[in-house]
Amino acid sequence: MSKQPILHLHPITIAINFVKQIKSFLIPMLIIVFSRGIHFTINPKNENFYPSLITAGATLFFLFILLLISFIQWRKFVYWFEEGELRIEDGLFIKKKRYIPFERIQTLNYKEGILHRPFKLVKVEIETAGDNAGDAEAVLTAVSKEQAKQVEIEMKKSTQKNNGYAVDENDEIFEIPEVEKKRIYTMSKKDLVLLATTSSSMGILFSGLAAIASQFNDLIPYEEIYGEVKNIVRFGIFFIIILVLVVILLSWLVAIAISFIVNYDFRLEKQEQKLFISKGLLEKKSITLPMQRIQGIRIVENPIRQIFGYCRVVLDSAGSSGDEKEDNVVILPFIKKKQAIVILEELFPRYEWDLPIKKVPRKALLRYLLKPVYFLVIPLVATSYFLFPYGVLSLLFVPIFVLWAYWKYRTAGFALGKLQLLLIYRGISRVTFVTTKNKIQSMTLKQSYFAERKDIASIQMDIMSSDSGFTGYAKHFDLEDMQEMMEWYKPN
Repeated sequence: MSKQPILHLHPITIAINFVKQIKSFLIPMLIIVFSRGIHFTINPKNENFYPSLITAGATLFFLFILLLISFIQWRKFVYWFEEGELRIEDGLFIKKKRYIPFERIQTLNYKEGILHRPFKLVKVEIETAGDNAGDAEAVLTAVSKEQAKQVEIEMKKSTQKNNGYAVDENDEIFEIPEVEKKRIYTMSKKDLVLLATTSSSMGILFSGLAAIASQFNDLIPYEEIYGEVKNIVRFGIFFIIILVLVVILLSWLVAIAISFIVNYDFRLEKQEQKLFISKGLLEKKSITLPMQRIQGIRIVENPIRQIFGYCRVVLDSAGSSGDEKEDNVVILPFIKKKQAIVILEELFPRYEWDLPIKKVPRKALLRYLLKPVYFLVIPLVATSYFLFPYGVLSLLFVPIFVLWAYWKYRTAGFALGKLQLLLIYRGISRVTFVTTKNKIQSMTLKQSYFAERKDIASIQMDIMSSDSGFTGYAKHFDLEDMQEMMEWYKPN
């Protein structure tokens, strides 16, 4: 394959890199500013005028340096296609060269951010079998859709050459009919609203708002607000209830807005042995997941969703998921569990979902109930003693944790198929995890002295996923059942 012209990224890459650089320094800068207090002024007579000028000048100079670095990064980054490889040169101070054979490329993931869309550009993440820690092998930050398509064309040329197809002197390839993508699932607007309503995003939002508000003591007169609140309390508890409801309503609306923006137009499609996921309003993401990378399937039901029969489905994948800081891929964010099982049966026909479940024996109930008490004894005794008499109220946590432990006991179970393992367990959410024998990296049987006396044992099972892997547990089952699982795992 002849060498093609050297290509550059779109100049908007400078702005994208600049914003990325600012984001990486934003939190340290905010910590420094708020720890020293905000005393900025443009009044020449104010004693903080000259320190404010110095701060503003230093900030502008720092931003100029970041902009200059972003420009150099864009200028130094070039790529081209040669001899069946994608070749990239980049580097700010030290030039780096990467040659990526097309046969090693497994997936191309696309993202369209706010800065991409006005110029009809995309971000291309190139993933290979050797990706580490969920990072893409290479990233084309901003290229035209035609340039992104050219990467796919070059991959197809290389694949057809390796498979013995004829290619003429102009590197043209014979057209092979492409299999159309089959639509598997689309999230409706109603599902988006229910997804936000039944998620933990509102709690995260509350804590985030509290953390932000605590940084503005110099700007917000909290003492005066507290005084006004006391005055409101005098008029009765009714006003406080209204205030709390208003805050909850606003948080719910913000959570819905965030969920709507992130999961807008969520689609799951399949083409041959690949899954395609696309979503997003402001930033549109397109993720490609080869099915041979899938190590396990998790059906997750938080307590609220479980009551109404809803769940989300997560795939544990070996290699990058195409989403930053994610070790797994959500393919069904919010769906009726019965409908999810139908879709999973279509996507993974080799899996069985109606296997007989073996439950935890009754003799293991005490172990489930006592475990949280062990961890609570010292903190509760200390709280009751040092904060007496109000600290005694902390003892109310004991029945709550005991009920939670009983809930875990009632949930736990497992099932074995010919080549398939199914685990059911609970933290807060109920999780049904399914994998096959060949995907399990290791399996360990554990038994303490007291468990040995009751013929009880536990098993830890590890699979490989995109970063640190996933670990599943079957805790406090009959020793005979756990030995059966170990025998099932042995090669035969």
